[in-house]
Amino acid sequence: MLTTIVLATLTACGSFDPATSDSSASSADDFSLGPQVTVTFDLTGAEGLKGKQTALAPMLDGSFAKSCADYAKGTKKDDGKTLYAIGGLYDGPVDGKKVTLELWIDDYAGPGTYPKDQLVAPGSRPSIAIDNTIFGTWPESTSSKVTTDAKGGGTWTFKKLATTAPGGLPGEAVDGTVKWTCRED
Repeated sequence: MLTTIVLATLTACGSFDPATSDSSASSADDFSLGPQVTVTFDLTGAEGLKGKQTALAPMLDGSFAKSCADYAKGTKKDDGKTLYAIGGLYDGPVDGKKVTLELWIDDYAGPGTYPKDQLVAPGSRPSIAIDNTIFGTWPESTSSKVTTDAKGGGTWTFKKLATTAPGGLPGEAVDGTVKWTCRED
């Protein structure tokens, strides 16, 4: 399923043309974009979520990691900083729900523990979207940290990831952990 999604995405972006591809050179089963991460969710509160799903190990330069050790190093950007992205586009639902995770580590220095002020997301704040409800970090009320390891795995632990309530204040919240492990096939 993941291979089909990736091929469809690459085709839509003009990066892959199945009509001109040499199908005798490789089959869809042989096509690999690199290692995968298995992400396990354990959330309680306003929305419970328990389950796991797989994603590609992302790099933030438009590519995918070549190995779990490569993924564990993060992506060096043109400005000299390194970023680390947790896989957030999954093969399917988690616990019967559509889930998206947006979480990067800014100024990543390799495996270790990173506090809330180094956790960012593209265009917003670190968050987990469950179906159409977004639970994100808040400056005053959320506690949050990420620990990564040299094998491409890690854990995000948080309390009070919250929705935006009327008046722009934190609303309903979830507590929990998101763990991931990297594997190479």
